Amino acid sequence: MKEKGILLPIFSLPSNYGIGDFGNEAYEFIDILSENNITYWEILPINESDGMPYSPVSYYALEEDYISLDKLKEYGLINSIEKREITDRAVYDDFKKPYYKEAFSNFEPHEQYFEFIKIPEIIEYATFASEKYGETVEYYLFLQYILYKQWMDIKKYANSKNVKIIGDMPVYPVFDSAETKYHANCFEMKNGKFTFESGTPPDYFNSDGQKWNSPVYDVENLKKENYKYLIDRFKYYTKLFDKIRVDYFRGYDSFYKIPIGKSGKEGFYTDGVSYGFFDELFKTNEVSVDNLIIEDLGDIREETIELREHYNFTRQKILQYSIDLNNFCDMDDSSENVLAFPGNHDCNTIYGWYKSLNDEYKWRLQEFLRRHECYDLNVNIGMMQYCMKCKAKIVVITAQDILGLDETARTNLPGTISKDNWSWKLKNFDNFKREIKNFN
Repeated sequence: MKEKGILLPIFSLPSNYGIGDFGNEAYEFIDILSENNITYWEILPINESDGMPYSPVSYYALEEDYISLDKLKEYGLINSIEKREITDRAVYDDFKKPYYKEAFSNFEPHEQYFEFIKIPEIIEYATFASEKYGETVEYYLFLQYILYKQWMDIKKYANSKNVKIIGDMPVYPVFDSAETKYHANCFEMKNGKFTFESGTPPDYFNSDGQKWNSPVYDVENLKKENYKYLIDRFKYYTKLFDKIRVDYFRGYDSFYKIPIGKSGKEGFYTDGVSYGFFDELFKTNEVSVDNLIIEDLGDIREETIELREHYNFTRQKILQYSIDLNNFCDMDDSSENVLAFPGNHDCNTIYGWYKSLNDEYKWRLQEFLRRHECYDLNVNIGMMQYCMKCKAKIVVITAQDILGLDETARTNLPGTISKDNWSWKLKNFDNFKREIKNFN
């Protein structure tokens, strides 16, 4: 039976405090999904990052902006809260920080807290953050405990409503991170300096290639330690999420590395951790193939496909790229072991994409949908109908596509730096509650 999901990042939830968080709106969203028989909520990365979700400074620390002030008040840790203007863009600033400090001053440590702060990587992050930002280690331990508690409460509630969480695992941390500070041997370095930067060759999104402000892994050192650094991370993520979307799966087969100081065009591919890592990962019996959804989009080679098929991983497909409008067919409609999107967080919205097509291709898209008995005049609904007819076992639709929004509502434009990236959010759920009924 086909399963359905909605992609809505945490920051895109409605909020009275500038940015979506782990508060009451998350629970309301889960109720909406449950009432409409939606199985999955995909949330994108929630790790503490360097301004962008796929640029983690820690794989274990969660994003501090996601602490719910309403929940802090429920815990009796803060008193009154000032509400902010509700807009359709997330606000990243220090608005919440005074409330965090008030809560910290009123917090009395207890057994659950002391158990949580035994996690070595949480201690590493708190120490890193203290050295970088100036607050005490104990302050950051407190914030991370609150985040972990609030998130796990959400996950428990979602599961009780038969909703599963798909969380993303970014492939690399940023250069200046707790990961590189405390696990430097896991990254390619020489004389204490990074020798390569991660990225991609020129592609659909960027003709000059991309540079990701991240180091690359030292595969030989990872292998010497039996891949413990990566395995521990995967095991931790299975606690946070029901399924892990493994970003940049190509990098586990072979990854692109760019000499420090060179352009994206001057990089080259080298072998990744591949079968050796996944064999060791699954030996633990704590992570299974079913836990993982791999992001195998973009430039992949035959060996990447062989690696994917060897483990029978659920892969991904974006219909904006796979529909052949010249021949009126889906170029890749042969497998059921697929999570299909009309478009994901890096894509234009369905309507924005449709607007970008010339008149002939607009007609061809409409004809493609009609041939598959998807008759709705609204192209976003027609594409949702097609998704439900295609062979993919899981279909995930962005909240923007449920609402039929245009390109101004896209989540991210890869290869660009803009205030519009990672900032779109819902003002409320009113229209969403009505339009989600079209996803059937």
